[in-house]
Amino acid sequence: MKKNRLLALLVAATAIPLVGCGEKDNRTHIVIWTTYNDTYQTIINDCIEEFEESHPDIKVDNIKQQGSYQDLAKMVTDGAAVDNYPDMVAAYPDSANAFIINGIALDMTPYMEDEEIGWTEDDLDDIPENYIALGQQYIIPGTYSLPASKSTEAMYYNQDVLIGLDLSDIDATINGGQPLNDNYIKNLTWEELFEKLVPALDAYDQAQEEGEKIIDRTTYTDWAWVGYDSDDNFFITLAEQYGYGYTGVDKVTGKGQISFDNAGMKDLMKKFKGYNDKHYFTTKGVIKQNVNYRSTKGAMLFSIGSTGGVKYQFDDSTKYNVGVAPIPYAAGRTRRQIAQGPDFAFLNHNNETRAKAIWEFFKLFTSTDYNTRWAITSGYSPVRYSVMATPDYMDYADYTDKEEHTIDRLYALNADYASSVGDYMFTSPVFKGSDEARIQVGTIYAACVAAGAGLDSQIDTIFKTAVDNTKLKM
Repeated sequence: MKKNRLLALLVAATAIPLVGCGEKDNRTHIVIWTTYNDTYQTIINDCIEEFEESHPDIKVDNIKQQGSYQDLAKMVTDGAAVDNYPDMVAAYPDSANAFIINGIALDMTPYMEDEEIGWTEDDLDDIPENYIALGQQYIIPGTYSLPASKSTEAMYYNQDVLIGLDLSDIDATINGGQPLNDNYIKNLTWEELFEKLVPALDAYDQAQEEGEKIIDRTTYTDWAWVGYDSDDNFFITLAEQYGYGYTGVDKVTGKGQISFDNAGMKDLMKKFKGYNDKHYFTTKGVIKQNVNYRSTKGAMLFSIGSTGGVKYQFDDSTKYNVGVAPIPYAAGRTRRQIAQGPDFAFLNHNNETRAKAIWEFFKLFTSTDYNTRWAITSGYSPVRYSVMATPDYMDYADYTDKEEHTIDRLYALNADYASSVGDYMFTSPVFKGSDEARIQVGTIYAACVAAGAGLDSQIDTIFKTAVDNTKLKM
């Protein structure tokens, strides 16, 4: 065995608590790995306590690891060589796909469908069908991950500035000549946003006296009316909304296919680069900072980000009402927005008792009671419709009784919004190299902006570089 390979195995065996030991103290041990904070761990541990009371022959070892979700996935794949990996791990689809490729993924379909311990028809009716389908879109048929922490994206905006603002003197076609309201902002297309609303806001602001301005143009040279906090989601969402293509999977070979290098996406990047030049739009990749930081400081009025990170859209020092709207969509096409959030992936130890045990634990953790607590505590969307009807969640999501200019009001609006857009969510196919495709398309828009006046001569190279770098990982 080569020296560096031996060293890697030793690192895997010593850096991660060894968990592939099977039976201890005459009980079946099942193991969970997450990177969740201590508040979240409290809910998991409460669930473990209840589970172990009803299953005295099973012990659940909940191990909090350090690092990111990518670090966690690497711990799993590194540990596979020495049987040092958990039964269930918080993971994104690309990571679950890596577990499949490594031969350690566990197909949960037989347990989901088991007559004694599986989900009932009522369970299946209670869980959004597309949430389950997301865990089945892998290179090998089966269910290798299941929903636990779902989120999507929203467009957060300054309600105090925008709602009631009359722009009819500038453009009488905006909102039918009426002052801006929530309904108008919740139904924006990209075309309406950047060809009508933002130009009108820009003209309105420039006509105001100092002290009456509605956006801060001086603190940051890269201020913008609208910001997008994820460059990869921005690119992928546009490709989905406009139908231009991103990636795919060959149904015969199971290999990934790249389709984002096309004229439609290049034209969109040019158009949005033009919006950047006018300070209409920017992204995290362009300004090298989370866009929500700009919005909370008054240098941005619209901030597009994850519903799972809603707390970052509010700043105690500013205390304005933050509104929550769907992200804009392509004119003339169906509204679409990305589904995200870490699920739980399942891993195979060739032990039927452990496999059944981890399924039954997951089933309890995603029951209505625990998922209600999880959703309220984490800010993630519920994975069951029944959660939304519980008194606790209804109170949490009732923004009408929340005090103005508070984070609790924003949490309520966010919860109300996130529970209403499940039918519009989409996900991209997962294959070897799909994680790299996401990384690479996330570099394209910033590269287009950096190209400046030379974009026309450089755009083909920018896209080709992203394609070539993706192919290296496929």
